[in-house]
Amino acid sequence: MGVSLDPGLLRDLIEAKAAVARHGIVLIRSIENDLAPAIVSEARDSMAASPRKLSQMTEGELDKYLQRLRKTAMKASDELADLYKRLLSRLGTDNIIELQKDLEGIGQLYSWERISRSVEEVNPILTERGFGRIDLGDPTILSEEFAIELQQKWPVAFGRFSKLAKEASDELQREDEAAESPSKTKTKKASKRG
Repeated sequence: MGVSLDPGLLRDLIEAKAAVARHGIVLIRSIENDLAPAIVSEARDSMAASPRKLSQMTEGELDKYLQRLRKTAMKASDELADLYKRLLSRLGTDNIIELQKDLEGIGQLYSWERISRSVEEVNPILTERGFGRIDLGDPTILSEEFAIELQQKWPVAFGRFSKLAKEASDELQREDEAAESPSKTKTKKASKRG
């Protein structure tokens, strides 16, 4: 992070970054632990809603089918958690100007809309056997704590960090422009003499 930043801004930025990381890690842990079970639970409800189709499967077929559903749900959950870890690691960069450009995308991806799309991996498996498609509804399906973290705590922490990152980026760009200006003036004067 820019050493030439205002010390108060630098302190606030570091604190805000730590808060975002803390909340991001809580969200990742919930996704790792609770997302796949929520998807599987919804898939089972969808299957139970079609008892006739369910009864057409042998016990062995049902076991294999449920195993396939679980594996797919786990894979979707793991991939999302890995994506979120990569995004969160971007916050560790010292280049605040580059980071500030990435923040909008990070903010859009850390959303319930993106998380709930994880069922898109499981829906084809359900529909191929004639079961209904599923969706996860709202974040409370994972847990109340997760919903509060995602909808209340994360947006506040991320918004504060984004605002401070923009301020820091603007300050650093102004410094860069100010540092370049004297050298441009000297170059123009030298070319006029020549």
